[in-house]
Amino acid sequence: MPMMASTRMPLSSKATLSAALAKARTAVQLDQAQYHDGAKAYYVEVVGMLARVISRASHEKDVKKLEDIVSSLIN
Repeated sequence: MPMMASTRMPLSSKATLSAALAKARTAVQLDQAQYHDGAKAYYVEVVGMLARVISRASHEKDVKKLEDIVSSLIN
């Protein structure tokens, strides 16, 4: 489970999704700037974060949306 550095408390699913979105934006910026290795590292981290949220999700609709996002990142 992701941890906040300063408080060492687990991030909620909502906070994890917000952090994943920020990292995804950074990955896109790195990709556009031709820093593909750095972008790939961020994409891998985002996929891992989304996988953790998926494992905690209880609504099938939410799981499907997150799985679609992950699929778009790895394909």
